[in-house]
Amino acid sequence: MMEGFKPFGIPITDLEPVILFFEEYEAMRLLDYSGMTQLEAAHEMAVSRPTLTRIYEKARRTIAEAFVEGKAIFIAGGDYHTDEFWYRCEGCYKLLIGSQAIRSCSLCNTDNIRKLSDRPDVVEHQKNKEEPGFCICLQCNTRIPHQPGVPCRENSCPKCEKKMIRENSYHHQLYLKQSGSSGKTQ
Repeated sequence: MMEGFKPFGIPITDLEPVILFFEEYEAMRLLDYSGMTQLEAAHEMAVSRPTLTRIYEKARRTIAEAFVEGKAIFIAGGDYHTDEFWYRCEGCYKLLIGSQAIRSCSLCNTDNIRKLSDRPDVVEHQKNKEEPGFCICLQCNTRIPHQPGVPCRENSCPKCEKKMIRENSYHHQLYLKQSGSSGKTQ
């Protein structure tokens, strides 16, 4: 699975992102790529058919916004559960999926792998230890305290009204890496 897309020829630092939730990605994958009916896809995702329709319509609107307005798409967050461990190899970018924790890439043998998801029991344990942190605006570096239970992407920057992301999240780190920034806020 990809982690996002961006318009060709435009540096990521010049793009405003939209977030496509994992469940929205999954709805599109099942319906458009795998060719399932809505009833089959709803069963696969363990949701009702009307809920699947709402998820799918939100995904289509998000992708349309990115295409029409030339925005980057980050695939992240949302409400999903897996019984597997998912990793991305930082050396060869292979997606690694297993029922046990993985320590190295099976393709290039590097141990430089990044965890994408945990099993539900591990995630629940981590949620209990989560610290509030901050939401940050990529446009003007404004930081506001994160409110537990409220995704940062639902906040608009109080200064420039752009959508915010979680400070030091994977997507924030990716943005900093691609922009060549040190990660220091103003």
